[in-house]
Amino acid sequence: MRASAAVVVFAACLPATAPLAKPGTPGPHYFAGTFERVGRAGGTDPALLDDRVTITPQGQAVVIESCSGPDMLMDFGPAFELENLMTGSLGMVPVECLFHNNGYNRPLLTCRAEDGAVFTLWPVSGAGAGVPLDCGG
Repeated sequence: MRASAAVVVFAACLPATAPLAKPGTPGPHYFAGTFERVGRAGGTDPALLDDRVTITPQGQAVVIESCSGPDMLMDFGPAFELENLMTGSLGMVPVECLFHNNGYNRPLLTCRAEDGAVFTLWPVSGAGAGVPLDCGG
């Protein structure tokens, strides 16, 4: 009984951090790079999406940055039974993405937001990590 109480007290004292990648899944650096984004924006006047985004690791999360709209901070989890789930938000709108890989072992993400947005991200050949997003200015 004392051992289980000690475990509960120890777990309660641990600092709250972003969920880690699940065992057997890649960490945040696997997702770094430039991606094509195709889909539909959400909201009351949805438009088609056809642009590029960059994904950069930030601690145990990733930031998805686009030239149109706010950045998305995506964490792993929270559902432990779904090993390939990332959750976050686009502004104030909750977003969830399922990730998998293509034949070249590069990440593919399929995402949906509570405002009705749905889109797919796939890596751009030759535009890996560290390539800045060109917003056309």
